Amino acid sequence: MTSKTKYSIILIAVAGLIFLMFSSVKWMYWELQYLMISKILYLIGIIGLVLYFLAKDWRKVLTKIMLITFSISLAINIYISYEYYEMKRSIEIANKYETANCDELKKLFATDLKNKEIKFFQYGMGTDFQLHENLKSKYGIESFGMGCVKLPTINCYNNLVNNHLMEKYNDSIVNGR
Repeated sequence: MTSKTKYSIILIAVAGLIFLMFSSVKWMYWELQYLMISKILYLIGIIGLVLYFLAKDWRKVLTKIMLITFSISLAINIYISYEYYEMKRSIEIANKYETANCDELKKLFATDLKNKEIKFFQYGMGTDFQLHENLKSKYGIESFGMGCVKLPTINCYNNLVNNHLMEKYNDSIVNGR
């Protein structure tokens, strides 16, 4: 193994371990299959590292196995970390808009319209992914799936979004599908 390969494996393994520990702590109450796959791959990489020192004839193969398993584990954990921060961001936005009264929501809508960060809050059994994609691609509106319990104040914001679509595009959320 060249020193460049050795340092690459060490760097990827250490970074992978840091992301793996972060993901394991942040998602400890969730059963994520990706996280389990990442842990298994990391374990395979560790086993490859131990075997590297024991089986000299297999060093080329074990080097490739370590490089591949540590790299895939790292990539999965980076994705899981990104998903964690996306979920956290969605929760923070939802809390901000759900706790506001209608006057505050009107001010938030004006700010969102000015910053081109309009949001739409979906309620119901599941998120309508077709609506989500249409709002994003046609109007640049970010959609949030909020679950089953619909709070009456959030209708104020959604109505402002719908009125904006009618004024600017002569379209509404219902017709926007």
